[in-house]
Amino acid sequence: MACEYCRGEGFHFYGCPNYQNPKTHHKCIVCDEGIFNGEEYIINDSGEYAHYECVDYARKMAEFLGYDIKEMYDGEY
Repeated sequence: MACEYCRGEGFHFYGCPNYQNPKTHHKCIVCDEGIFNGEEYIINDSGEYAHYECVDYARKMAEFLGYDIKEMYDGEY
């Protein structure tokens, strides 16, 4: 059934009174924002999370240093 405000079916558009911000389980240590589904991230040796785009490493350098570049998904905790 479509939302009476935004007409979204099974979801709500941003700005709709029924819209809820997506939940995240991890925050980026660089920008202090959540890491959401579909965003690439890395984990440092201390277990801290960061958006891949927030760090200055080139992809090859991050891989060389042993950092796994992953993509966030709903099941990640």
